[in-house]
Amino acid sequence: MVLYVVYRTPSDSKGRSKIPTQLKALGCQQVHRAVWKIDEKKSYLVSKVLENNQPIVLKRLREIKKPQLAKKREFTGFGSLVVVMFTLPKDANREKVKNFLRKAPCIRLRRSVYAFSQKHNFLDKEQKLVDARKFVDFLRENHGNVKIMSRVVIVNKRSVERLLSETKERIEKNVSEIVQSCKDLYVKARDGADLKALRDRFARIKRRFVILKTVSTCYESWLKIDFSKNMMRTYHALRKVQAIIETK
Repeated sequence: MVLYVVYRTPSDSKGRSKIPTQLKALGCQQVHRAVWKIDEKKSYLVSKVLENNQPIVLKRLREIKKPQLAKKREFTGFGSLVVVMFTLPKDANREKVKNFLRKAPCIRLRRSVYAFSQKHNFLDKEQKLVDARKFVDFLRENHGNVKIMSRVVIVNKRSVERLLSETKERIEKNVSEIVQSCKDLYVKARDGADLKALRDRFARIKRRFVILKTVSTCYESWLKIDFSKNMMRTYHALRKVQAIIETK
């Protein structure tokens, strides 16, 4: 059986060049940068080569697999995924891509490799969020080179646990950034900063919150993570800023 492996590249140049050489020696075929097609019979040898690089083993299925929950309601699998791999031109606006991904409930496998749920019923009914198709269209509009693998599942449980944790941390980081922005804005409003500038910046923060809330709702449905405390923390920070701006 054919498997695929995605890994995080080492920071040192020697390590980055050494791994492809070792994988080629095992008969693996490169699909995209740090994404390789491997023979299941050699998966153990491949895992030894990549043991320090957080390998994620993937398998393609014919059927669509639902996300999995253990008997104790613990999340054990993302279900079928659409994996989007891309490279951008050197002059591409990477900040634009980063901002676009804020609207995408997806799993970051590594830099330039993202996985989206194959099941669209997790997305918002208004279709404001970014799914795999919208992301691919966006990348191509920005002259990106894109490769897609559909109906993919993650095989190794340790990777599922790590990626789930990273996704949760990413939402929490966004919450902390919004809360900190609110604190900064509150101080400026209290100290008498320009009201129009304050309102403009506050409007941008609120828009970011709305996107984050919609994305987190999708994650709650898909990944069974409760972000309600994080959202309330952000909501209270926004209300505090709005109250002081309205008194000006």
